[in-house]
Amino acid sequence: MTEERKYIYSIINKPKEMWAPDTSRLPGGLFGINNRDITFVSYRDISATVSNTHHINFNKFDKKELTQLIVAHDQVNVGLMKKYDIIPMRFGMIAESAEEIRNILAKAYIQFRAALERIAGKAEFIVQVFWNEKNILEKLVQENIEIRKLKKEVESRGKILGFSSKIKLGKRIFEALESCRKEYTEDILSNLAISFPNFSAGPLRRSSPPEARLAKGGSEASKLLDASKEGSANEINKEMIMNYSFLIGMTEESALSFRLNQLAEKYKEEIKFKYIGPMAPYSFAVINLSLGNFDLVDSARRAFGLGELVTFPEIKKTYYKLAGQHHPDKQAFTKDKVVLEEAEKKIKDIITANEILTIYCKYYLSALAPEKEQLCSFRKEDVEDSVIIKEKQSDL
Repeated sequence: MTEERKYIYSIINKPKEMWAPDTSRLPGGLFGINNRDITFVSYRDISATVSNTHHINFNKFDKKELTQLIVAHDQVNVGLMKKYDIIPMRFGMIAESAEEIRNILAKAYIQFRAALERIAGKAEFIVQVFWNEKNILEKLVQENIEIRKLKKEVESRGKILGFSSKIKLGKRIFEALESCRKEYTEDILSNLAISFPNFSAGPLRRSSPPEARLAKGGSEASKLLDASKEGSANEINKEMIMNYSFLIGMTEESALSFRLNQLAEKYKEEIKFKYIGPMAPYSFAVINLSLGNFDLVDSARRAFGLGELVTFPEIKKTYYKLAGQHHPDKQAFTKDKVVLEEAEKKIKDIITANEILTIYCKYYLSALAPEKEQLCSFRKEDVEDSVIIKEKQSDL
């Protein structure tokens, strides 16, 4: 018989029941792939949720079998979300042993710790926006004088003489559609920001196959904010113009639904809305397992231009200074898309660096007491020594 390995579903804060010795199984009757028990493998104050498995290569399964396994993976994380904040792992992640998992948790501990704090009490919601391109085109023809003019030229000159006008018409229509798409997206995001000023949003990025979301069943996994019952022909004409993931509080679903219904009423027949969730935050808890703790901390320190010995107040002072200098609002009047994207990336990098440095100081050097002016050491040996916990300390 093939030696069993550990299938990993997610990373969570170490459950309180785990602080007692000899308690490793998850209560509540939750089972994993092939109905195997869900257990914990812990390191410091975080745990991997796992089950034993004989599977090594999931590519050998056909589509139906693979879908069933993905659904089982997803159901475990959905069940865990009812009680814990979770960092979901991608489908098919297997470790040789519990010891290998502990090594993974140790190597990327700061990333896991930071991600757990970032997503605490929150869930991912996918907001999708659709339009009927035929209706939008008709609206553009009515409202855009240049498009109307070119359309008449094409119709009057015929296929050969009107070829040049047809090319211009196609270009103008494309530009008008893109401009319209951008206006809708910006208006929707700004409206959502009113209700959720601290929400995190980004174009949909999945670290697990889409089937893991869809196979649960449409009525359970999604809400379609469209009361009309349209035929399949109209559904085919619909085109998705926005597909964003939002990280918002678990208790804010009703507020999200209310705001999207307001937008649906505002746009009426122009665009339709759909949201899916709450789900595990796949798009907001991306962990780079190849990046060790020291490399992560050192990169953040250098981004802040800090030395190897710094007080916590100095970190916060540098953060506020850099955030003020590079805030995207300072580029609000520029029309240069590249400049805006660079500004947004820069502020995200600053926020991430502050998050990493704060976590490091908080969990390793107790530097959150400003009055003590404790020094945070970013020397490699100090970072690594503070992360690696001796076996006798593992239950602390």
